[in-house]
Amino acid sequence: MAFWKQLALALILGLAGIIGWGALDPAARPRLMAAGVPEVLLPQWAFLAPADSAAAATPKAEGARRGETGGNRGTGGGAGGARVALVVTAPVVMSETADRVSAIGTAEAARTVAVFPRATGMVTEIGFTPGAKVEAGAALVRLDDDSEKIALEQAKAALQDADARASRNERLAETRAISAAELDTARFELSKARLALQEAELNLSRRVIAAPFAGIVGLTSVEVGDMVSTSTEIVTLDDRSAIKVEFRVPEAFAARVAIGQPIEVATPSQPGALFEGKVTAVGSRIEADSRTLVTQATVDNPDDRLRPGMSFAVTLRFPGVEKTAVPAPSVQWDRDGSYVWTIDDGKAKRSGVAIIERNADTVLVSGDLKPGDPVVVEGIQSVRADAPVRTAGDPEKLANRVEGTKP
Repeated sequence: MAFWKQLALALILGLAGIIGWGALDPAARPRLMAAGVPEVLLPQWAFLAPADSAAAATPKAEGARRGETGGNRGTGGGAGGARVALVVTAPVVMSETADRVSAIGTAEAARTVAVFPRATGMVTEIGFTPGAKVEAGAALVRLDDDSEKIALEQAKAALQDADARASRNERLAETRAISAAELDTARFELSKARLALQEAELNLSRRVIAAPFAGIVGLTSVEVGDMVSTSTEIVTLDDRSAIKVEFRVPEAFAARVAIGQPIEVATPSQPGALFEGKVTAVGSRIEADSRTLVTQATVDNPDDRLRPGMSFAVTLRFPGVEKTAVPAPSVQWDRDGSYVWTIDDGKAKRSGVAIIERNADTVLVSGDLKPGDPVVVEGIQSVRADAPVRTAGDPEKLANRVEGTKP
């Protein structure tokens, strides 16, 4: 078959398909027009539904059909234009502002000291194990004490001799066998002997380096046989029964910090654990470089879970102020600022708000809101100002309030 015949046959078949489509689908005409087909090329009779074709047989039926269709369209348009949005609301509540300070603090032992000897000598004994707990007065290190022991014995002998001489002179003085000056000299020598004995005992006691209080000893670099002096650090001693945490409070809260105020601390070394304590010391001035107030709190450590030098996240809370609170999803923004949708007599009303504080589920705001006022939390996208709304759970008859709808 020739090419022009094939092309003509294809056009005829395509035209027949379009006419058949229009005869069966009333929506074909607008779709073809939307695709760019001129309206003049679309016969009106070919795009009517069978029922419409029968009605179009008489002018009266056509007029009646058009009138009915126009009426229905008017009603439908009215109903479509007055469609009621379905929303979910939640009431406005009152909540306190969470006035608190969060800071990073550093831990110190309740008491800590670096132990130094008070005499020079050679280490003969180490009486502790690093990391162990020692009691107050426990001997940590002993130094060689031979000379001090000899000096102590000499002092004891000298005291005995001076005491005997003084006693003898007392008896001689009663019979006036010696002068008063000789008696005074004997008494003076006795006093010197007693002081010499005390000094010898003191020198001997300093050959033992004792713990000044109960605590945990740290590491040491001293070994038996080492020569130490008064500048040699023997070991560190920490009292970890409580931990002091030093942190800084911003200038705005400086006047509200008080001794005895409770705090909460957390440390990365104890995930999920919170420890309670109290403020025990407050600085006397604001630091000019950081504009903060140095504060110190004490946390009990009976289980010895905390260590000096740890970092702590410190939370210090203050009494809050009551403010109106709305659910977080209800707050919206536009170029005019933040706002919420409220319901007034079945219609949506926009209420501008200023955000004061954000929490996990609620937002504290200031604005023209009262406790109990309903705010929209779901269905916000379909809400328009002064448009009717229906809350979830309301009866369907609320939709009949819209003008132009049928009951």
